[in-house]
Amino acid sequence: MNSTPTAAPDLRQIMRDHRGFLLGEGIVFLLLGALAIMLPLIASGVLALFIGWMSLVVGILLFIRGFGLPGAEDRGTCVLTGVLFVVLGLVVILWPWAALEGLTLCMAFFCILRGVMDVAGKPSRSSSTAGLQVISGIAGILLGVLLLLWYPEDAEWAPGLLFGIQLLFMGFGTLAIWNALDHPEAVGVPSDEA
Repeated sequence: MNSTPTAAPDLRQIMRDHRGFLLGEGIVFLLLGALAIMLPLIASGVLALFIGWMSLVVGILLFIRGFGLPGAEDRGTCVLTGVLFVVLGLVVILWPWAALEGLTLCMAFFCILRGVMDVAGKPSRSSSTAGLQVISGIAGILLGVLLLLWYPEDAEWAPGLLFGIQLLFMGFGTLAIWNALDHPEAVGVPSDEA
């Protein structure tokens, strides 16, 4: 019997092998982000409908689990949670613009909470990104406060705009990773020629 452990796959090499996918993903994020920023009302409506449908599907799955897997967990709690998700999903699907007010409040509190966590260094910050994490945290707190100050006037456009901005940052981050794969020395990756 051979007891030598198999080597773990090299994540950096896997990413290098799939650079084209990273490039495509980054471009799609940038394009969708720019579109959402240019059309924030439409993006907000699409986002609300997506959340509604997602809640509906989750609710149905929880309802099925409550009756299909007896003993796995408390049946009553699972069914009740499933019903609540279904009702929430239907309300958001039927009245997406009204649901945006609640979504905007949730986004404001999330931005503030995430900002406080970033400023406090949670999750633990690396020494190379400590300054960026603090700046990001302060920006998150300010954004959350502005959403609360402008509420409810910002409820229709803010979710779409913020979603677009998030997609842009995801696109830039993905393209930065894609670019760094060409320059291993910039990210501390050992060169293949050595």
